[in-house]
Amino acid sequence: MKAHNSKKRYTQRLDVLPLKVHLSNIRGLHSNLESVHQHLETEKPQLLFLTETQIKCPADTAYLSYPGYSLEHRFIVRSFIIPRAGVCVYVRDDICIKRLKHLETSSYSILWVLVDTGQEKILYACVYRSHSGDVETTQLCDHLTLTADKARERYPSAQLVILGDFNAHHQEWLYPYQVTDHAGREVRKLALTLDLTQLVNCATRVPDVDSHTTNCLDLFLTTDPDSYSITVSAPLGTSDHCLVKSISVCSPPEEAPCGPRRVWRYKAADWDEMRHFFSSYPWREVCFSSDDPSSCAEAITAVIRQGMEYFIPYSDVATNGKACPWFDAECYRAEAKKRSAYTAWAEARARKSPNSRNLKKAFNQTAKACRTLRRARFNHISRIGAKLASYPSGSKAFWSLAKAVESNFCRPSLPPLLRTDGSLAHSAKEKADLFASLFAENSRLDVAGKAPPISTRADCIMAEVRIRQKEILKILQTLDVNKASGPDGIPAIVLRTCAPELSSPLTRLYHLSLKTGKVPKSWKLANVQPHSDGQILFECKG
Repeated sequence: MKAHNSKKRYTQRLDVLPLKVHLSNIRGLHSNLESVHQHLETEKPQLLFLTETQIKCPADTAYLSYPGYSLEHRFIVRSFIIPRAGVCVYVRDDICIKRLKHLETSSYSILWVLVDTGQEKILYACVYRSHSGDVETTQLCDHLTLTADKARERYPSAQLVILGDFNAHHQEWLYPYQVTDHAGREVRKLALTLDLTQLVNCATRVPDVDSHTTNCLDLFLTTDPDSYSITVSAPLGTSDHCLVKSISVCSPPEEAPCGPRRVWRYKAADWDEMRHFFSSYPWREVCFSSDDPSSCAEAITAVIRQGMEYFIPYSDVATNGKACPWFDAECYRAEAKKRSAYTAWAEARARKSPNSRNLKKAFNQTAKACRTLRRARFNHISRIGAKLASYPSGSKAFWSLAKAVESNFCRPSLPPLLRTDGSLAHSAKEKADLFASLFAENSRLDVAGKAPPISTRADCIMAEVRIRQKEILKILQTLDVNKASGPDGIPAIVLRTCAPELSSPLTRLYHLSLKTGKVPKSWKLANVQPHSDGQILFECKG
């Protein structure tokens, strides 16, 4: 079982959080990507299944990703099979999920995943059935039955959910209960065979053409119907299919609260008062009451942090801030107008009002709001690009802006890496494996089974090591203030600016460490980050 973002800690919830699973025929993921990302930003569903993505499988799907979510997909590999097919799912990072690729085949747009909520396991199969012939439809349903039996045999206690766009009609089973076709009969047979209940009981397609009727094409079939509540809302982007929302009573693990990130405003700092604070501080009495270098180092760090909080203005910024800075007021108005038009049409349709046709036309016009979203995102990217172009390449301002906007464009921190055979590594696992091989190769010593040499006793005696305060002062005054802070959170600009005042307690700490032969525990901590050229970058303090 693969748990996304396994380094994070989660607290197990037993009953409070609902599991939100959304489904939409997106009718082109490229053209509606902004609307999909905005939906993830505002609704934050645990799972968002999309059908009819209509894109070929790209070498790198990073541009489709969204912060806080991972993307599993079965896009089109060969366009001549089903040119308008493709399915995918956005999975929130606090969900434990396993892709079941052994149940999938390139012949059908079907994606299988297993979700572990901590209380139970749920098997999801997302399906897109195009307007294919009777034989192909029968083969698809037979394949679904066979693979569902295999999945339930492997996970007998798991709940089964099959959802997606089936393009099926059945006058006794599917709204609007008008006609029955071969697909409707086959899908109902599938549901009866697997003991599934279909929960969507209203129209899910809002056709663009006036002569077309609304139909329930997007289905949600489950073995546990009492656990779900289904609602239908306005389509995403320019899609002509409504968004199907399901809420179940099972609960996934909840992410432990993530503390805010502290941002220091060094330009507004009162450096004179800070230096006076450090120069008059009773370092010996407070920080050197123990002979343990670790305790003394922690005490000195606490005093420096106290001085920073006293004399450097700061603000605590939430780490889960807005990830769509391009979604401006005009975008909000366009989306609100679209939702209002959909609600008016849905209510008129429920009342069988003669004005429902006009209201549907009005909604179809407002559905073009995604053009506003695309224009806003394009303008935002253009402004960022122009600003980056105005900065000198490789300058601090250039990289500060690049890092600030990196998550908004959903690009990985490392670009695709070149393997020795000339191919590229795109996924995170491929890059990690490539780095692991590179580091292992560079760390291997070819000793050919030889024993290490025997060291001879040295006749010379090492001179006494002396640590002088003026040398410590000189080192502090030459620190690079552009370097990031280490695990202790003390920036180089504080050590450099207050070097005369801090050199004395630091020198005493170094003397104590040398005398006792013990290194403070905090000096053994470091931030380690692999670099794209195969080197390992260390950032540490001490």
